[in-house]
Amino acid sequence: MAIWWLVVGLAVFLIGVTKSGFGSGVGLMIVPMTVVAMNHLQAKADIALGLMLPLLIVGDFIAVWQYRRLFSLRAVLRLLPGTAIGIFIGGWLLFIFHDKSRNFVTAFIEIEIGVESIVLVALQWYRIWRMGHMHMTHPSVLRSSAVGVFAGVSSTLAHAAGPIIALHLLPQRMERQIYVGTCAIYFFVLNSAKVPVYAYDRQFHIQTFRLGLYLLPLVFVGAGFGFWITQRMNDRIFSQVVYAATFCLGWYLLWIGIQTLWEKPQGAMELPRAAYRLGTSFDGVPAPA
Repeated sequence: MAIWWLVVGLAVFLIGVTKSGFGSGVGLMIVPMTVVAMNHLQAKADIALGLMLPLLIVGDFIAVWQYRRLFSLRAVLRLLPGTAIGIFIGGWLLFIFHDKSRNFVTAFIEIEIGVESIVLVALQWYRIWRMGHMHMTHPSVLRSSAVGVFAGVSSTLAHAAGPIIALHLLPQRMERQIYVGTCAIYFFVLNSAKVPVYAYDRQFHIQTFRLGLYLLPLVFVGAGFGFWITQRMNDRIFSQVVYAATFCLGWYLLWIGIQTLWEKPQGAMELPRAAYRLGTSFDGVPAPA
């Protein structure tokens, strides 16, 4: 089981790396990795959303501080109205499925994240191909709002709006630091706005916060590593490896999600003893002394 805790730790480390501006698209890998690891740890797949959100916000705050004077306020403001609508729609979908059977909710999360991983990686590859055929554009308010809706829904359901925003911002041909700073400000606002939605949908538990505190230092370590390596390494090859791995993880999650739909409903499952040593439980079962 220890290997799967290492996978969760690596996912949290990658939060810091991607928020530093290194490895465009790394964020796509975080939730699929966590869901796969939680499945092997016999925890509910949907706890990955509530576990990761506070850690993502911490990573966003680090990025906002780093790029606080380097961003396009106009681009952010144009995205926000549609984003608010998207968060509402995503929260509504989570609420609808929350009260379904345990197996149905788990399968929904696995299939949804699997499909999003496949589609968004494909979009990212399309963006890379299109870069050589792309002209500078200034999107209209309507188009920015539509992008905001899709980003809000995708982020609320799977913390996976990165490629959608990249496809929107890159044709505007911003300087690299302005682009990273704009993403930092936007995702800080987006993730912060998801907090009341997740709270209402009961995505947060005291146990996930406790585990999040154990994992929090990895966000800072990842951010420091990302800032350091950005000055020394081209992230193109690294990003392509991440895309390929995320694409494969997406198919894997889609497959196990379909399998879960066919399983008979099961009772509550507890995390292994390793989790209890952290004082952590995800099914409302107190951690034994």
